[in-house]
Amino acid sequence: MNARSAGAFAADNMPVNSVAPAITGTKTQGQTLTCSSGTWSKSPSYAYQWRRSGVPIIGATASTRVLSADDVGATMSCTVSATSNGVTAVATSAETTAVVAS
Repeated sequence: MNARSAGAFAADNMPVNSVAPAITGTKTQGQTLTCSSGTWSKSPSYAYQWRRSGVPIIGATASTRVLSADDVGATMSCTVSATSNGVTAVATSAETTAVVAS
């Protein structure tokens, strides 16, 4: 596959995000937040990465997150990677307000 056809393949297969991922739940230590995948074209599969004040949280790759003491005082966001036919695009939710202690 030459560079032009590889680029055309990627363009034809890249998922396009039309509604950003969103976080729901109570922003209190011990509570669970849920990250929606958002809305994408191309019927992709999804992978999640939670972020604490913009920094990826190691091992936090589920669509849900139980808030820990480490999260208190920080904002939370999640990045969704959408993959279709081997081509991946990403979108990140808005940050939440700061997590509060229970």
